Amino acid sequence: MTKWKALRATFPDDEFEEIKRIRDKYDISYNEIIRSGVKFYIGLTLIKELLASTGIAKSLQIHGKKLSEHLTSRQYQSKMEQKITSLIKVVAVDLIEKAIEFEERTASLRMDRKVGRPKKKRKVGRPTQYD
Repeated sequence: MTKWKALRATFPDDEFEEIKRIRDKYDISYNEIIRSGVKFYIGLTLIKELLASTGIAKSLQIHGKKLSEHLTSRQYQSKMEQKITSLIKVVAVDLIEKAIEFEERTASLRMDRKVGRPKKKRKVGRPTQYD
């Protein structure tokens, strides 16, 4: 049988009002709301750790620091939500710049060209008869 441990949490008024609204709207308990929030946070942490261990994170540079270093720092963990949004903004800008550069460089490769020999234009209407 599973042993349960109790945790205590306190919330500011505005967050508590939002939790109450969700509880009333979806008819779920405070316990379920808090447990799902903790599961979500743990999932984010695990994804962060997995992402930090990939080769891309070890090679991608953001503000002169490798992405894996950003993801594994204690400061990042303490303010994960703010750091994720700022990192996503920086990464998104970098990715958009790279995508635009990629699009410019590959424009000639992506042109639609007709296959085969060029066709002659034919006149519309009845053919003329030569006698």
